[in-house]
Amino acid sequence: MTADPRRWLILATVTLSFLPVTLDSTVLYLAIPALTLDLGATATEILWIMDIYPLTMAGLVLVSGPMGDRFGQRNLLLTGLALFGAASGFAAFAPTPALLIAARIGLALGGCMIIPSTLALVRRIFTDPRERGIAIGVWSAVASAGSALGPVVGGLLLEHFWWGAAFLVNVPITLFAIAVIAPMVRNEPQPESVPLQPLTALAGILGLIGVVYAIKEIARGGGDPALTGAAGALGVVLLGVFVRRQLRSPAPMLDLRLFRLRRFSIGVLMAIGPVMVLIGFALAIVQQMQFVDGLSPLAAGLVIVPLDVAAAVAGPASGYLLTRLGIRALGVGALALAGLGYALLLGFGMAGVGAAMVLLGLGHGAIMSMATTSMMSAAPADRAGAAAAIESVSYEVGTGLGVAIFGSVLGVAYLVAFQGPTELGASIGATLAAAEALGGTAGEALAEAGRAAFGEAFRAALWLALGTIVLVALVVLRHGPRAAVEMPTIALGKRAP
Repeated sequence: MTADPRRWLILATVTLSFLPVTLDSTVLYLAIPALTLDLGATATEILWIMDIYPLTMAGLVLVSGPMGDRFGQRNLLLTGLALFGAASGFAAFAPTPALLIAARIGLALGGCMIIPSTLALVRRIFTDPRERGIAIGVWSAVASAGSALGPVVGGLLLEHFWWGAAFLVNVPITLFAIAVIAPMVRNEPQPESVPLQPLTALAGILGLIGVVYAIKEIARGGGDPALTGAAGALGVVLLGVFVRRQLRSPAPMLDLRLFRLRRFSIGVLMAIGPVMVLIGFALAIVQQMQFVDGLSPLAAGLVIVPLDVAAAVAGPASGYLLTRLGIRALGVGALALAGLGYALLLGFGMAGVGAAMVLLGLGHGAIMSMATTSMMSAAPADRAGAAAAIESVSYEVGTGLGVAIFGSVLGVAYLVAFQGPTELGASIGATLAAAEALGGTAGEALAEAGRAAFGEAFRAALWLALGTIVLVALVVLRHGPRAAVEMPTIALGKRAP
């Protein structure tokens, strides 16, 4: 097959269209104070604004891959870009938290179409194995760089514009990508591909959201107990239906039988656990830096940069060391580095943040790379696509749980530690807003009480992070395979296009 002479331009365009999807996972972290003040969002609404995007994406990606195979990856990508651009424009000017949450659902709907279609197009267009490796490497670099750059981009925009600019910047990018991709890329549908299972996927989406909603409400200690219990019970039932149908289906969206393989299950654990911790930690520390330490959004974003740089170095390095040390030794070592970073912050506070960020980046970057290697090497060649799908969902679930669980812990710990009027201690944002309105000595005393309480809440989040990392390390030490593994030929995507 003759190589497409425009393949590098197509690569640049599809990766550019993929970048906003990864940015949106973290770009709002530094906008939490602005959202709290401008929209009057409660702590629970902030959590939903943050985690509805990855949670919805985790479920929707189950059907987006088969949709691309059936109707064509080009058409799926163009549809996803149109939806993502429209939802971005709506989110930028959302006047209430509820409408912003709805817009984030729209972003997830577009994003779940963009992610698999961009990778499938890259694999199809690059026919030379060496060029294809380079192209997929570029795609992967954009995937990690987007999440890394999210807080920095958010900080830069918030320094000069309002929080909606973090969404509005996506609109010209999606319009440009549509204009380039539509006439340049052929659509190649495969109507005979795996049947779609939208009702099963819907059960998984609603089940996951129901369970996480119940966790948040129980941790927050508010809301209607009957509604919370009903949501949690319904979520468990729907997730049970989803799992049962996947196990019985001859062509499942997610081949859950892979979990019978120990190496695969360890890989999933190394994906979900550390990602949950890292995302939850990022949610906590950006609030600590802005609310308590008084840093600007840009300055807070720059503090996180060493973590991102160290993670970018640790990922490839772990692949080199894996053949020499094996999964168990390298996995425990990587988790130990991450744990040391959290312990450093517990011992020295923000005075040790620079060194802690480097340690966290090295540890989390290495363990995430190893998680992918462990999952993909454990799966048989004929089920590599199913393994890749579970890999993607694992990271999305970890992201959603990180926001939900750590956000809830921060909220509860803040309420327990707050030494001020109960009605003014709903959240650190509400307390500081009330202090600003009060003004004078009384206002400053109220603000100081809020900062002290959030400092204690931040320490609680650090203890949770450290405890989770230690627990994962113990499981890897006990059950992780000693031997090194090799990546299979098909390492990404549901099926080779």
